[in-house]
Amino acid sequence: MKLFIKHHISFIVLFILVFICLGFTIEVLGGIENNFKYFVFLSFFLLFIFLAIKYFRNYRIYNAFSNKPKELKEILLHNPKSALEEAFSQNQREYFKIFNNKILELESIQKQYKMFIDQSIHQMKTPLSVISMISQKNGEDESFKKVLAQVNNLDYHLSQTLKFLRLSDIEKDIQIEKINLRALVVEVINDLKDFFILNAIYPSVNIDEDIFVFTDKKQIKNVIYQITNNGIKYGRKDSKLIFDIKSDIGNTILNITNDGIGIVSSDIDRVFDIFYTGENGRTYGESSGVGLYIVKKVLDLLSHHISIKSIPNEKTTFSIYF
Repeated sequence: MKLFIKHHISFIVLFILVFICLGFTIEVLGGIENNFKYFVFLSFFLLFIFLAIKYFRNYRIYNAFSNKPKELKEILLHNPKSALEEAFSQNQREYFKIFNNKILELESIQKQYKMFIDQSIHQMKTPLSVISMISQKNGEDESFKKVLAQVNNLDYHLSQTLKFLRLSDIEKDIQIEKINLRALVVEVINDLKDFFILNAIYPSVNIDEDIFVFTDKKQIKNVIYQITNNGIKYGRKDSKLIFDIKSDIGNTILNITNDGIGIVSSDIDRVFDIFYTGENGRTYGESSGVGLYIVKKVLDLLSHHISIKSIPNEKTTFSIYF
């Protein structure tokens, strides 16, 4: 009730003024009949002044309701100029505290969740390493070869989960430095040599030793690793996976090309969407829809660009622009 009276005090004052003017018109100016136009003009003039004052005293509230805030703190109204603004400001501050505390609570829960998943994955990787070593020692046995293939597949997906889990923290760890591109590609190939051999794919590196780019070594290696892994997985047996370099208007372009199943045109624009597996994923059932999503996110953070060209059942080229 108190807020209602404070908010409408100016209306009450206007109402009183109109009656005073009415009495003045009747008693002093010879009655309302002779001064009706003057009375109407004065009433509308006072109404206009009243509305103008009300608007300018509360326009920030109208703006607050009209404009959509981009950040939570934008809902706050500073330095209130009227009783309504004061009440609105206090109310919004209480909401802000509630929302902010809830956000902090959810962030804490998410952090604990991420820590649990991170530790669990590392604990799972230890026995996997033991199984991998045993399988490699018995590499002549076909059963152990199958076990090793499944271990490598499981290890790959666990690593993907870790990368996805840490994606939001990547920006904090980025360190731009001068990288030898050929050396980095060879390093990735060596990391995937067993996968190359298992799928009978042969790497071909057509990159000069004096090609350098400025980027984050760890993150760009993960990107090249993911694209290379896909190139092997979806490549045709006894074919080549080609790494070459091109230059275009100041850009160094790393092309990674495989001969294989390719990507249908309807999927190309969506392969970087999270959990999107496309026709190849549905056909072969080995895609998580996470790898290329991570690739795109990392390259965006590094201010690099990526493009895809593909001919179904022939070849696919991933191009990274530095």
